[in-house]
Amino acid sequence: MNELLGLAGFAFVGSITPGPNNSLLWASGLRFGFRRTARHVAGTALGMAALLLAVASGIGALLTAVPGAHLALKLIGSAYLLYLAFRIAGSRGGDRTAVSRPLGVLGGAAFQFANPKAWLFALAAVGTFLPPSLAPVVAALAVAATSAVVILGTAAVWAAGGAALNRIADNARAQRAISVTLALLLAASVAFIWI
Repeated sequence: MNELLGLAGFAFVGSITPGPNNSLLWASGLRFGFRRTARHVAGTALGMAALLLAVASGIGALLTAVPGAHLALKLIGSAYLLYLAFRIAGSRGGDRTAVSRPLGVLGGAAFQFANPKAWLFALAAVGTFLPPSLAPVVAALAVAATSAVVILGTAAVWAAGGAALNRIADNARAQRAISVTLALLLAASVAFIWI
């Protein structure tokens, strides 16, 4: 139980702080509103649970054992995040044609496997908080479920923040400034991958 309480705190801090997921959730909430972004929110939580289960099943050990795999993950993830930042910066405020629809459950879940911050979170969570008193499968499920519940809440906060900001910043110029700011935050998050 102590491991899971510690994990809940770790998951909260790791998922509420700015990063790739939160920038995308904020941008989606801003552009599409909370209701249309809700599937992306659910996908984020489910994707993190799947990633945690994958890491607990041994993919994390494989990544650390294969020389260059960690570097390749960082390079690919960084390039993808910079591409997303470019797309967000290029959107014209409230222009909904820049991205025709928000990410759904599968898109939100799949993004976790391309998100270097998610991988770092999963490796740290499994390496630190897997309860040794439980059977390996049960322990992995407990870590994945606990993290998913916390991440569901924090992802919803970011999506709701974007939706609320959309109502406040209702002109295209203000929304453009917000899009550029989000893009810069997303691009800046790449630096944390390399530290």
